[in-house]
Amino acid sequence: MKKIYAIALLGLMVLGVAATASAADIKASGKWQIEATWQGSDFLEKGGVSEDKTFNIEQRVRTAFQFIANENLKGVLDLQIGSANWGNGAFGIGAGRAVSTAAGGAAAGNGNVMLRKGYVDFKWPGTKVNFLVGFQTVSLPAAFGGGSAILDDQIAAAVMVTPITDNVKLLAGYARPYDSNGSYNTTTTALAGSGTSADVVFAAVPVDFKGVNITPFAAYANVGSKSVDGGGAAAAAGFKGPNSTAEGLRGYWGGVAATVTALDNFKFMGDFNYGKATWNETAGTNNNQRSGWLADIAVDYTGLKMMTPSAFFVYSSGEKGNSTDGGEDGSGRMPHLGKAQNWAVGSFFFGNRSFINGFAQNAGYVQNVMGFWTAGVSLKDIKLVDKLSHTAHLLYVKGTNDKRFITERNNGALSDSNGATYGAFLTEKDSLWEVDFNTKYMIYDELAVNFDLGYINADFDKDVWGASGATNANDIKNYGSNNAYSARLGVAYSF
Repeated sequence: MKKIYAIALLGLMVLGVAATASAADIKASGKWQIEATWQGSDFLEKGGVSEDKTFNIEQRVRTAFQFIANENLKGVLDLQIGSANWGNGAFGIGAGRAVSTAAGGAAAGNGNVMLRKGYVDFKWPGTKVNFLVGFQTVSLPAAFGGGSAILDDQIAAAVMVTPITDNVKLLAGYARPYDSNGSYNTTTTALAGSGTSADVVFAAVPVDFKGVNITPFAAYANVGSKSVDGGGAAAAAGFKGPNSTAEGLRGYWGGVAATVTALDNFKFMGDFNYGKATWNETAGTNNNQRSGWLADIAVDYTGLKMMTPSAFFVYSSGEKGNSTDGGEDGSGRMPHLGKAQNWAVGSFFFGNRSFINGFAQNAGYVQNVMGFWTAGVSLKDIKLVDKLSHTAHLLYVKGTNDKRFITERNNGALSDSNGATYGAFLTEKDSLWEVDFNTKYMIYDELAVNFDLGYINADFDKDVWGASGATNANDIKNYGSNNAYSARLGVAYSF
């Protein structure tokens, strides 16, 4: 009887797909990845209790569908299963196979199906005005780094794009990144009442002439006092600072992204981002704000067939002063919305977009903090043998955060509200060298084997961190910083 039910259900699904196909053309795309990772990345010398050397095999399946009614209307559905480690749970990672221990997830597996995108894309009849409404990827303009350091994530939004002239466009939108009261709770104190949501408006004006693209942009956020899991703006990593409170805040951002290809064989890229977050006033606390900037410049030489040499420099402002009230200017780091999904230089400390996961959340530069500068060179897309390519990176990174932020401010007490963790937050006394060598072999046009190697020679000041409020301060003081390494082997099927 169960087999009969299963056959009947399969038949209904086929009929449903056929009915859908008659109303819209369906295009599928995706990226399926399986990779093995061997990594040591906690930056603590051997002997420390936090020593972290791991070997994992991870899997992630992303599949997207476009339901195209006509050239002016389509729907987009993008789903993800994983990321999850092999053997995580009872033998498997499939949805429903291994019981989740998360609250409310008793019937869900570690490989739950996750919605990455689900939106409607349409043009207003008789115009060139394009609308994208629903859960989608929103990224503010960026010329270098792979994506915006301010906002680059899947988010519920409504976006409009319209041409103004042949060379100028207007992009404007509204997004809601946080809402802790989605079920309209009126009884739980932490979630009831006003201030449970956050709203963001943004705009950009791409100006595109032959060989030159310049895109200025701006964004504003009103973040409710109970918006992030009922804990207020202080619970959002991108807003954490010495004076962040459970109150709401107002955030402002502006900047410009520029790309110049007018000169033969050269591509110049540059960005300037500025942001400021001001918390709603709390009695007895002064200078409730976090403000700072990030700028970068890069140049690619495109005149070689066998490779593309590149040089870059990035600087972001850091914490200053040592006063317990945050100093005259409050926090000196640029705030940001969420965790940047794609911003990275190199392919290890700042992340690697080719692989499923970069550093663990408690190590490496996880975009929860700012305050660094880096300079480096890359040799991209080295092609000496058919179907085989390489990329190499060499970079130096140093902190711009005053060491007194972690040794004297708030009596040296580190906390999530400060957003300062060993191995991620860099003081002016901390630095590192990174070298990467990444290889890709195309078995088929759609199937790649990736093998990435990374090494970091780290110098985190043990006297500074040993005098901080970090939970492992004694280990840091006794053992000092350790180097990090990573080896990744994986297959990626893209279609």
